[in-house]
Formats: sequence, structure tokens, C-alpha cells
Amino acid sequence: MNALSASRLADVPLFADLDDAARAEIADAFTVRHFADGEALLVQNERAEGLYLIDEGRVDIGKRLPGGGLALLAQVGPGEVIGDMALIGRDIKRSAMGIARGPVRSWYMPADQFRAALSQLRPASLQLQTALGRLVAARVAGKTRDIAAMLSETPDSFTPRPQRALPPVSEEDFAAEAFLAKLPCCAAMTPGQRRAFWDAGTRVDAPADRDLATPGAVSDRLWLVVRGAVRSGLPHREGIYQLTVTGPGQLVGLSPMLSGTAHDRLLRTSEQATLLAFDRATFAEMLGTGDALSRELGVSVNADLVTALDALDQVEARILAMQRGHAVAA
Repeated sequence: MNALSASRLADVPLFADLDDAARAEIADAFTVRHFADGEALLVQNERAEGLYLIDEGRVDIGKRLPGGGLALLAQVGPGEVIGDMALIGRDIKRSAMGIARGPVRSWYMPADQFRAALSQLRPASLQLQTALGRLVAARVAGKTRDIAAMLSETPDSFTPRPQRALPPVSEEDFAAEAFLAKLPCCAAMTPGQRRAFWDAGTRVDAPADRDLATPGAVSDRLWLVVRGAVRSGLPHREGIYQLTVTGPGQLVGLSPMLSGTAHDRLLRTSEQATLLAFDRATFAEMLGTGDALSRELGVSVNADLVTALDALDQVEARILAMQRGHAVAA
């Protein structure tokens, strides 16, 4: 077989929700790559340049150990995709090793080819960008559940951050709309696109320590941080165990919004903040229009999700270090 069939992609979760025409176009982007036993498909910390769909054989996924060897995380086989984060950004590094265990036949898609199609607003690439966002959102939610379980196992071992009561700082002349152009998420937008983006949301000026969302609450909106910061955390004893801090130009509340689930963590302003709030229907419409604005927004969404996932990986590592006898503060 010299070409990947579109019907084969229909059985792969990442591509399952794409329409037939999109799957056919994406299938044409794959080429065959073979690996011998022990050969690396993914090399930890190297630049991620493409994804692999395993056709035959098995691949061990793991982290390098300081003294040598591999800490096995998972084993993947036919029909599974690895290295998909390569499609999200140019500077993404491989977070793990992927080693062939026996001969492996795979299908490879270069990230540059995907990005070129995305720049041309090809429908297939836009659909795949959306599918990638949902995939990473699910990983963020899963990692949050893992961390919550770790905290509940030894609740007295972690020092929570106390709640604060900071006085608000009033700046009446802050021009939030003009400030939008300085944010990374909007830098590639045209002035007209930034205006449309601004008009689609609702400005929110929030004092420090205001709760935007609580665990279990309906995820009916998300927020762009224009100024200030928002921290996410899990309620822990009399305070919260901090997970992430989101600053200007980043979106918060993404994972539950894309997954269609309730909020799984507390979202609280860590200082006086100016936010741009979007309801579910409006945000879905902006992502799904298939124009240049939806492309730029999709790029920002996926980049922010990867940033959140990386931060949660660090939190998990911090908790594991504490469990092994190292003093760690929350």
C-alpha cells in the first residue's frame, strides 16, 4: 500500500470528527516511514517536526531517566497517533521518547505541511486545528484529575496558599481595547479583526481575589486576560493549591469550554484584572467560521492549552518530588 486511505483515518480519534473531504485531503499529506527495533521515532527535548500514525508494530513512550534508561509511560500500537503536539507550534519540543519495540511501520505528517495548509485557510487544516484543541483540552482535564487525586491521598502534606483580601487599585484611564494589539494572541490580527474580536466579548474589570469559576460550575463562558493575572487551583483545606497562573494575552476556562464539561478547578483573579469574557455560543461561532480570524484564534487556543498542560506537568513533578521526601510549597 503506497497511500494512506481516508477511511483508515476515520477510525483514529484525532481525525474521526472530520468530514470525508477533510480526511481525504489530510490522508494525502502522510508518507510511510519505517523504524527498526530500538530506533527512536520521538526524541525528548528535540524540536517536534511532525506526527506519526502507527500502522504496524509497537512503540514505547517514556521519559529519560537521569542515570540512563527509560521510565515507561505508555505503549502505543496500530491506529494510534504520537507526536501530535508538533502541529500546534513551531517551537514545541518533544516531551518524551518514542522507541520502536520491534519493526515499526508508520505514517508521517510533517508539521510544516499542516501549517502551510492552515495559512491558506484550507478547510481540512482548520478542522484538524479544532480537533487538536479538543484533544489537548481533554489531556488538561485528565492531568487536573490526576493532581486532585494525588492531593486527596495525602491532604495534610501540602501547604495551601491562603486567601487574600487586597484593596482594588483604580485606573479609570486604562484603554483596554487599544491594549489588545500588544497581546501575543492578537498580534497577527488585522485592526479590523481585533475590533471584531473585541466587539464579540464583554469587558470585565475585576478586583483581586474575585472568583470567576468554581469546581462543578457550568462552563458557559471563558475569559481573555487583557491586564492582570488569573490563577487556577484546587480547593485545599483553608486555601487553594495553585496549579497555573495566566497572564495578559492568554485565555482561561478553555478546557471545560472545549470539552463541554463543568469547571474542574477554581479560577480566581490574583490581582486587579481587566478581562474580555466570551459566552459559549459566541466563542464557538468565532472558532468555526473558517476565516482568518478563526484561524488566528484557533492557534492561540491551542498554544494556551499546551502552556497549561506544561504547567500542570510541572505541578505533578513538584508533588512527586515532595512525596519522595523533598520539601515543596504549594
